[in-house]
Amino acid sequence: KCSHIRRLLPPKGFELTMDSFFQEQESEAPWSAPSFDGVGRYAAEHWVHSHPDTTPCDLHAGNFIASYNLDAAARTGTWLPQLQTGIRWPLWRYSHPTWTLTPDIMAMWMHWRCLEWLTLYKKLPTDLRKWRFE
Repeated sequence: KCSHIRRLLPPKGFELTMDSFFQEQESEAPWSAPSFDGVGRYAAEHWVHSHPDTTPCDLHAGNFIASYNLDAAARTGTWLPQLQTGIRWPLWRYSHPTWTLTPDIMAMWMHWRCLEWLTLYKKLPTDLRKWRFE
């Protein structure tokens, strides 16, 4: 929605903003990969869901988790988008061999996102449950 996009920081300077945030808070980062931290060229992918008022949504009802480990429907292009508000599973279920989501990492991730929201937008989500950090 346009109302969501209007809340976001301008995309033109967002990469620099995220890079500066990362440099200031690097010791708090749960990941050591720019793609996970939303920095560098990955800031553009991170931008649209960077606001604390973002309502996460999911389009895929299959078993696809992340990366290039596509399920059969995604591999063959036969899956149909099924928009649903919220994240389909708790975030720990998205664990992957290259990023194991332990309870400690989940706590660090939630802390990281809160630091990011407070730094960039000076606010937190009104309901953290929608992010499924459980």
